[in-house]
Amino acid sequence: MRRPLLAVLALAVSLTPACAQRHSGITSPPTAPPPPQAAPLPPEPIVAISSGMGPLQLTQANVVVPAPGTFAGQLRADDESIRAAAFSILGIPAAYLAHGSAPVPHTVQLDFVPLGNTEELDAILTVELDLHLVSAILVPAEGGWRRIANVTYTTAFADPNTNLGTFLRSSRSALEPQHYVAVFHGVNLSPTGDLTESEAHLRVLNDHAVITISFASRERLCEPTRLQGRVPPHECEVTERWMQPQPAEALGNVVLVSATGRVLAHETIDPVTRSHLFDFARGRSYLCQPFLFSEQGSRYEPTANAAPCFTRPGPAPAPGTAPGPGNSPAPQGPPASGPAAFSGRR
Repeated sequence: MRRPLLAVLALAVSLTPACAQRHSGITSPPTAPPPPQAAPLPPEPIVAISSGMGPLQLTQANVVVPAPGTFAGQLRADDESIRAAAFSILGIPAAYLAHGSAPVPHTVQLDFVPLGNTEELDAILTVELDLHLVSAILVPAEGGWRRIANVTYTTAFADPNTNLGTFLRSSRSALEPQHYVAVFHGVNLSPTGDLTESEAHLRVLNDHAVITISFASRERLCEPTRLQGRVPPHECEVTERWMQPQPAEALGNVVLVSATGRVLAHETIDPVTRSHLFDFARGRSYLCQPFLFSEQGSRYEPTANAAPCFTRPGPAPAPGTAPGPGNSPAPQGPPASGPAAFSGRR
C-alpha cells in the first residue's frame, strides 16, 4: 500500500504546474506586438543668421580702361569731354551723363590692393558723386587694365554719416593672409528710424569679382510691430555683427559673431552715445555661427546654425550636490578671442 500511495502523490505533484498554466480552461492570449516607431525627424536646415548686401549693388563688367593713375586724372580733368569719356568707361549711373555734361566728382580715391590669388596688385578706383559712391574694380590684363566690376551705393553727398571712409576699407583675407578683401558698407534707414548697415566682402577669384560673404553688420530696431515683444516698451534692440577668423583651425574657417542688446529709445538719438551705442546696451547676448569657404561656390557657407558662443563654467558643485541656481554655469559671453571693445572691430 505504501508504494502505490507514493506514486499517486508524485503524479499529483507533476500535474500541478500544468494546471497552473491554465486560466479557467483557456490558454493566455499572445503578447501584443510593439507599437511602430515614429520616423526620425529630418535634420534642421542650416540657414545663415544674416545675409544680403542691402543697398550695395555689385555689377559685373569686362571693359578695357586706362592705367589706374591716368584714369583717376581723367576723372578730375578740367576738360568736360575728357571727364565725360572717363566717367562713361567707369560705368557710373547713366543719369549723370544724360544731358551731355559730365559730373565733377567731390572726391576721387585710388587704392592698390592684392584682391586676387596672384602676387599682382589690383586697383579700386572710387568716386564720390552727388547721389552715389561708386568703386570700380580694376585688374591688370595683357599689359593693360580691365574693369571687371562696380560696387555702387546710393547716398547723398550732403549726408555727413557717409563718405569714402565709411563706404570702403581693405582687410586681410582669412582665406589667404597674403591677400586682401575689399570691405564695403551701406546703410538703410527706414521711415520709422530703424537702421540696418550691410557689409559685403569682395575678392577677385578667377578674374571675376565675387562677394565671399555679406551680412547686416549693424542693426537698430525700434518699431514695436517688428520687435514682437522681444524687448520692453520704449526700448530698442541693437545688434553688432562681425566675421572672426579661427586661427587655430584650417584657413577658410570663420565665425560670424552676433552681439545683441537693448537700449532706451531716446539713447539711439543721443549724440554722445550714438557712435558707441552698443557699449550702453543691456541684456547682451552673443551668438556664433561657423562658416567654411566653399571653393565650388567661391563664398563662405554656414556649416551649422547659430548658437550661443559659449558658457563660462561656474564653480564646481560640492560632492553630492545637484545642479541648481547656486552652481549653474555663468551666463554666456563674447568669444574669448573677440575684441574687448565693440567700436572699429569689423
